[in-house]
Amino acid sequence: MGAQNQQGDPLSPPPAGPLPGGRGFVSPTAPQGEYRLVTEQSVRYLPVTLGGEVIGFLWASPADEAAGYVRRLDASERAFRSPLTWSNRLREAYAERLPALAALRRWAGAPEDPEGGGIAADAQEQEAASLADLYEMTNPGSEPPPKIAGPEGFFPDGTPLDRSKGWGDLSPFTLEKPGYSFLTDSAVRYLPVTRSGVVLGFLWASETEDAADYQRRVPAGADGFRAGGLWVSRLDQCKREGLPPLEALRRWAGEPEHPEFGGIAADAEEREAPSLEALQEIAQR
Repeated sequence: MGAQNQQGDPLSPPPAGPLPGGRGFVSPTAPQGEYRLVTEQSVRYLPVTLGGEVIGFLWASPADEAAGYVRRLDASERAFRSPLTWSNRLREAYAERLPALAALRRWAGAPEDPEGGGIAADAQEQEAASLADLYEMTNPGSEPPPKIAGPEGFFPDGTPLDRSKGWGDLSPFTLEKPGYSFLTDSAVRYLPVTRSGVVLGFLWASETEDAADYQRRVPAGADGFRAGGLWVSRLDQCKREGLPPLEALRRWAGEPEHPEFGGIAADAEEREAPSLEALQEIAQR
């Protein structure tokens, strides 16, 4: 299932005043209408900059549809309200039913907000083994992220951990197991992801290993980067359905083109690269 661009009802902004702990992390007991705000899984993250200064990191965990923002405590004072900007943006993405990874990549290359900063179009997405590791990297020696507590699936006050509860068809976003590996030593098969004839990136799958992922095409800029959110989500869906990587690669060929994230044409030529590194070189052109 792909991301939808249907707008939900407007969501009210977070309450005024300091955020918990001054860290810029919204409380896990915040109102519904948000991604999960804590996770015990690995997270992918992007640096948020303001006037050339890294003021924090936007993160997402595709394993349980969690996303959030953590502010650098030693950043300049003008970044103090940056958590409000990113909280509102993530709520907007959630209202549009975007997968967490798509939300993470959505603002890459967008104009810098005067209070919240921005994410450069060429920002390098990285991975941390846990949210706690990201917190420690951002603010060494400070408090860790909130812990998940209470009955399984709920926070201590009874708030569902899964923010999609009550949204019905959003629940499939919650993964029951990890997706395909995004690393392989084998040759890979790949298909171009295009939008209006422009190649945004490549969907690839290993011929011999349980690996598949999306590789953005560098000349496509921020558009190619953002498209990865949808395609990784689609691969995760295929993994949940038990499809081998090569079947997942071919699953979406001929499906209607997404207006923002593109599609794979029915007659797209499937090609082979001798390695993932070779495909990455192709993606530089």
